[in-house]
Amino acid sequence: MLFPRIFICFAAGWWCATLSFSAPAQTNDTHREIPLAAVAATRLMEQGDSEQAKAVLLEAREHFADNDDIAFLLGMLAMDEQEFESASDYFREILIRDPQAVRVRLELGRALFESGDYRDAGRQFRFARSGNLPTEVNANIDRYLAAIHHLQTFNWDVSVAFAPDTNINAAPSIEEISIFGLPFQLSEDAKRQTGIGVLLNTSAEWTPHIAENTRLRLGGSLYRTDYRGGSFDDTFANVHVGPKFQLGGLELSTLLTGFHRWYGNEPYHHGAGLRQEVTYYPSSRTRLHTSLEHQWVRHDDVSSLDGTRTSWLGSWQYALTPSSGVMGVLGLSKESTELDMLSNTVYRGGVGYYRELFGGLTALIQPEYLRARYDDVTPAFGVERRDNLWRTRLRLTNRRWVFKGFTPELTLIRSSRRSNIDLYSYDRNQVQLGVSKLY
Repeated sequence: MLFPRIFICFAAGWWCATLSFSAPAQTNDTHREIPLAAVAATRLMEQGDSEQAKAVLLEAREHFADNDDIAFLLGMLAMDEQEFESASDYFREILIRDPQAVRVRLELGRALFESGDYRDAGRQFRFARSGNLPTEVNANIDRYLAAIHHLQTFNWDVSVAFAPDTNINAAPSIEEISIFGLPFQLSEDAKRQTGIGVLLNTSAEWTPHIAENTRLRLGGSLYRTDYRGGSFDDTFANVHVGPKFQLGGLELSTLLTGFHRWYGNEPYHHGAGLRQEVTYYPSSRTRLHTSLEHQWVRHDDVSSLDGTRTSWLGSWQYALTPSSGVMGVLGLSKESTELDMLSNTVYRGGVGYYRELFGGLTALIQPEYLRARYDDVTPAFGVERRDNLWRTRLRLTNRRWVFKGFTPELTLIRSSRRSNIDLYSYDRNQVQLGVSKLY
């Protein structure tokens, strides 16, 4: 294949470029003391005596367990021995202590690439690309990113969590509602319910090459929350299939889509649609994505909700530094049903900030705003429904604890919807504590 031959040509050049701008595992503390064992091991490695160098480093590690130079050299020896998972562990250990260590992040990307973990390798290279690197190093990173894009044909994600929730049915906290000007007591099912559930979120996509610059995309996702009693269990599954065309840094996909939702373990609605996606990489640090989808929706019990849904979504991601990034999203959707009072338009906007912190903690905060406007008056309330929803998500991941590629994750979600119809106003706090695949 062409790409493996390319790597043989430029992999050696990687060392000349990287060694010229950074000493092994160099951190921001230029005055720290380097153990003599690391100096001795470096000389042994230069002389080709890797076995003795490893023995020296392992003995020194018993006394300098948190030393970055020793961990870095052990990682490099593991790379030479093609023990790529061990090398990744050493490099991750250093990044937990020093997320800004660009040289280490580059080596982690290379180790992940060699082990076939292309998705995480690409992530590490993109963050490293945001550092102040020499031109030749950036060129090597870009070659790796191009190779990853060519070689990666399968992606998957999975997370499992316990999910305490103060409002599992997104219901109001009021006891009474006015309908046609008359007061009515809410039933127990219509009132706010609390509970602890189990959440499963998984997705996968296979993208084999079917022609030059063309792939087939075949994938799907499954989301399920399970609560005691089953009345508020929610399951959503979707699939997609279609071609993807690549023109330089531009990707075009045309997909057939299908979905099915179950609520309370009973069929709720299903449908099919067509989605057009465009992804563009203006630089190695930036990703722009947009999609336009039209769906035909059928409800299993309430035919008045049948109709169509057209939605547009745009998003962007940008690596600020080797350990941080920002993202944003804008969206617009139009749902048309058989009843105008149920037809609506939703506007969406949000931003996010990601940062790897010291001690292995990674934080992501994402506030967003959704505004819904309905097309006609709801007769029972005498007004056109207007909703405003604010949602903030804080996700904390502990990269220090990793088992079989999974790491602990804590997500806190605060939602507050205000409607001109009190029945649709609510506040909700969610906690999700579980594990997710590490990237």
